[in-house]
Amino acid sequence: MNRRSVLIALTLALCGCASTPSGHTDAWVNYTCSDGQTVQASYPDNNTAVIKLKGETHTLHVALSGSGARYTGEGWQWWTKGMHDGMLAPLAAGETIANALGIACHAD
Repeated sequence: MNRRSVLIALTLALCGCASTPSGHTDAWVNYTCSDGQTVQASYPDNNTAVIKLKGETHTLHVALSGSGARYTGEGWQWWTKGMHDGMLAPLAAGETIANALGIACHAD
């Protein structure tokens, strides 16, 4: 990420303009991913996404994003655009932004 992108992301985060999924709820949204796996996601508050993946539940917390809502934690990055599209990527040790190619997911 270049310096300008970081500054834009910080500005959006500080002004509260970064978009997050609307209608936060404890209800689960089912996503089907391009590799055939499924992800279930719940957004209990503006700062948290809980995902179910391969039988395990992971709690992720909001992270800086220039566009959409990005959540990280427990070795995963979940980046959404509204409530319909998401991108799931593993986080390597020490990463704050995933370098691995993510998989595209779409709400059922």
